[in-house]
Amino acid sequence: MKPLATFSVTFALALVLTGVTAARTRTFQSANCNAAAPQPTASMTRDGQMNYAIIAAWDGYQWGGGCWNNDDHDAAPNDPPQQYTGGEGGDCSGFTFKTWRESQDASNGGRYYWAPLRNVHGPYTAEAFKNGSGAPNGTVYKPNAIAMDGFASTYHIGLVFFRGSGGWDQIIEAKCEACGTNLFDETYRSQSAFSGVRRIGWTG
Repeated sequence: MKPLATFSVTFALALVLTGVTAARTRTFQSANCNAAAPQPTASMTRDGQMNYAIIAAWDGYQWGGGCWNNDDHDAAPNDPPQQYTGGEGGDCSGFTFKTWRESQDASNGGRYYWAPLRNVHGPYTAEAFKNGSGAPNGTVYKPNAIAMDGFASTYHIGLVFFRGSGGWDQIIEAKCEACGTNLFDETYRSQSAFSGVRRIGWTG
């Protein structure tokens, strides 16, 4: 190959690799998410938060994340199932934190609206929710759990969207990288590993 042709091919390859590297370093979070302050709210209804949660469905899952754009599409599918890869979506506890309008201060039981593109996870793990940790959180006898209450284990939490029968419910949850955030039929109500949990302070 002639020297000029060799240089052209090498230069073109370098440009391609540079583009790939840039695409990998500019994640969904770095390109779209923000650090805006939450809006304190006087009220919080179960119907309203069901709507907030279902609009976030199909928007992906990100371990340790809390940012999505409500376009019914995962902008970063098939990310490695690891923290801090910068993809779209919340994880199970981050999704619950935002849906339940909680404060980053665990001693504050107030209600705070978090915009979908605000990247925030909150101070709670699934296990913390299971234990009713923090001022806004409590536990509930599982047979009494209703819409927007939750079921939490040591490693996962999901929120009741529709109560079924025979131990199953339709659950809205940020489940895993491969399955994303969506509605799933689950038997958490009848599984001993899961406890009933509830946001304190609903106004309707």
